[in-house]
Amino acid sequence: MKTYRLVMSCPDGVGIVAGVSGFLAEHGGWSMEANHHSDFESGYFFMRHVIKAESLPFGIEEFKARFAPVAEKFSIKWQVFDTSKIKRVMLMASKEAHCLIDLLYRWHSGELDCDIVGVISNHDDLRSMVEWYNVPFHHVPVDPNDKTESFAKVNQLIEEADSDTIVLARYMQIIPPELCQKYKHKIINIHHSFLPSFVGAKPYHQAAKR
Repeated sequence: MKTYRLVMSCPDGVGIVAGVSGFLAEHGGWSMEANHHSDFESGYFFMRHVIKAESLPFGIEEFKARFAPVAEKFSIKWQVFDTSKIKRVMLMASKEAHCLIDLLYRWHSGELDCDIVGVISNHDDLRSMVEWYNVPFHHVPVDPNDKTESFAKVNQLIEEADSDTIVLARYMQIIPPELCQKYKHKIINIHHSFLPSFVGAKPYHQAAKR
């Protein structure tokens, strides 16, 4: 079933849910899933709707045009995605395989609905495992004294593969701020960490010492 995913955030206030839900109801939009919450520390409100595409009398481009006044009224930062467009995912990993192999297995078995366009690693250890899945493997060593050239290559690979999502599967390097900004809202870290409090190797040891 084709759906649209509407994701938004804005300064918290009265009437946001009613405004968005009212817009959908006005156009016959069937909200199949809705989530929202307030963050009291930041004063921001977050909302996510999954909308049955065929319930609307227009496509995604007209949706964007019609929803814009609602977004402007509440100062909403928002994006809407057509979920029928399969995400092109670039994975990044280092030496440990457990996060990466879980993703590759779920993708190979059809559980993950995406296209894995490649794996970038700063070590060559996982090459044979990745290539068994017929996924391109890119070894990009990282010089600890100067990472500029390495991450320029990483950026090049992401662009050449036309990736729209980057997943860090225990990639044990800190992504430079300029790449984080360039791919804002497109990078997912699936490996648990204590960042930003404990940076670098052995974060659990650092936490225990503190």
